[in-house]
Amino acid sequence: MARYLFAWELGGDYGHLARLLPVALALRARGHEVVFAVRDLMGAETLIQPHGLATYQAPLWLRKVTRMPDAISYPELLMRFGYLHATALTGVCRAWRNMIELLQPDAVVLDHAPTALLATRGMKLARINFGDGFCIPPASQPMPHFRWWQGENMARLLDSEKHALANANEVLTALGAPTLPRMGALRECDVTLMCTFPELDHYPQREPQDYLGPIYTLGTGADPAWPSADGARIFAYLKPGHGLLDAMLDALHKSGARALVHIPGAARQTLTRFDHGKVHLSTAPLPMERMARECDLALCHGGAGTTAALLLAGKPMLLVPSQMEQAMTAHRIAAMGAAQVVTPDTAIHFPKMLAAAIGSTAMRAAARVFADAHPSYDQKATIATAADRCESALRGLP
Repeated sequence: MARYLFAWELGGDYGHLARLLPVALALRARGHEVVFAVRDLMGAETLIQPHGLATYQAPLWLRKVTRMPDAISYPELLMRFGYLHATALTGVCRAWRNMIELLQPDAVVLDHAPTALLATRGMKLARINFGDGFCIPPASQPMPHFRWWQGENMARLLDSEKHALANANEVLTALGAPTLPRMGALRECDVTLMCTFPELDHYPQREPQDYLGPIYTLGTGADPAWPSADGARIFAYLKPGHGLLDAMLDALHKSGARALVHIPGAARQTLTRFDHGKVHLSTAPLPMERMARECDLALCHGGAGTTAALLLAGKPMLLVPSQMEQAMTAHRIAAMGAAQVVTPDTAIHFPKMLAAAIGSTAMRAAARVFADAHPSYDQKATIATAADRCESALRGLP
């Protein structure tokens, strides 16, 4: 039997671990050994430790890059995590290689782990690139603009990609590994597992892919009852540090709707102020399968797993993206007609947008169209297929 190292490097929240864990457990059930190297050990303690899987801290870029504009492409994003400085990037890559030498995995499964992708290039082990459309961007040259719904600054795209590629190849030369012919080649692995639907791919311009479908956690956490009152049922998953949090919770109270709200790490002041009446706040995760089935509307930031679960249940959304990956998802769902997107320019109108979303039959119909297009989606089958393909990487199969 084989040893698999599951590596996660960028991103936050539960999404990456929730996507990796079911496949890891499926491989363990087949007799393989599984270990994790993760960005967030607190999340690992919550999700992975109960299953008795060994977990290590992933090597990370810790310095903060300042005085840079918001990233407009994947190479620019990578600059914020080491690709701006070849010497520092080499150090992180060597740490990945040292960890791999110690753990001796037969295969590494990489979920949004671009430095681990670089570090393992040329190493004698199977590599599986695993994730959604944002984690596995198109390999075009140049790599595409994040904001596909706006115009592109081609000169900036080309210049940023040239700089990131030069630093990446300097690292690979120092490691004695094959250099990259273009930045998009970073994603090339023995097996690629695209865990999303075509309609939810962050890049609508991508060439046709082999889409497995999403993997997310369904049943963990608290299981509260809906407040016993009249009104629409709203499921919300919000971040404690978001600038609109108080305004959103206040609007929920004034909307007349019943709301179950998950806020991980919510401050005691937030709980004291807003957890009453028709609005119940939970610091523990809420069971996604039940929330998606029972709610009339969801309010969230636009995470891949959350939005996929809601759309499969035919539920519309009011989306408040807090970073680029979520903004790309939000615009794709809004283009279907199944969501409204709250932007910094429209945030002042949030109460009116919430009221409109609660009463929108058009959004409900559009979400139902998506659900009807995937009536037999079986996440268990997707997990089994992902495990099959992880095993195929060891056999050298395509």
